[in-house]
Amino acid sequence: MSQFEEVFVDMGAYQPPSKWQARLSHLLVLLIAGLLLIGGWMLREWMLDQFRYLALGEGQVAIPYPPTWQVVPTPGLALRAVDPHSTSVFPPQEMVRLFPRESDSLEAFWQAQRTHPGPDYREISRYAMQLGQGPALVVEYAYAAKVEDASTPLVAVRAVDVVFPVRYGGEERWAVVTLAADAQDWSQVWPTFQRILSRMGLRSMGISGE
Repeated sequence: MSQFEEVFVDMGAYQPPSKWQARLSHLLVLLIAGLLLIGGWMLREWMLDQFRYLALGEGQVAIPYPPTWQVVPTPGLALRAVDPHSTSVFPPQEMVRLFPRESDSLEAFWQAQRTHPGPDYREISRYAMQLGQGPALVVEYAYAAKVEDASTPLVAVRAVDVVFPVRYGGEERWAVVTLAADAQDWSQVWPTFQRILSRMGLRSMGISGE
């Protein structure tokens, strides 16, 4: 057969695929598409579960934060990580603070540190939990925050505090991990906060994202 004949094949000799061959081709296409979707979903879940960690010391709880969030050095905070993609005047953020431990009462310490003036503060839930080998207090609350350089001077914020004892720099401390966001964004950011709390190793999780 000449090169000319190889290009211009007699279409009359063409035989369409049988029904079972066509069905098999369709099934293969659906199977490949399904595997790609499952693979993409598994990759997304894997990436959502990847975190960076703030190490407080050997044998202490490592505090996770999303790797895509921007770490903003802030006086008085051991860590402040902010979602750089948020368009809110109060973007989702995670803050870690360390305080001297003058007593062994989680409740008394948290009440002293979380006194919000005014009638806007509202506690939503409170749980005594376990973190590692020690106790932890988890409190969910809402309050009105002042925002500088914003068209709206006040924004409704919803937050979760995790308070637990640590040993840092050779001293006994209280660690407070705060997860906060604009109340309007809470339902979207809650799954991320939930992953952070889960990675911390909190047991008997009972905070509602509703």
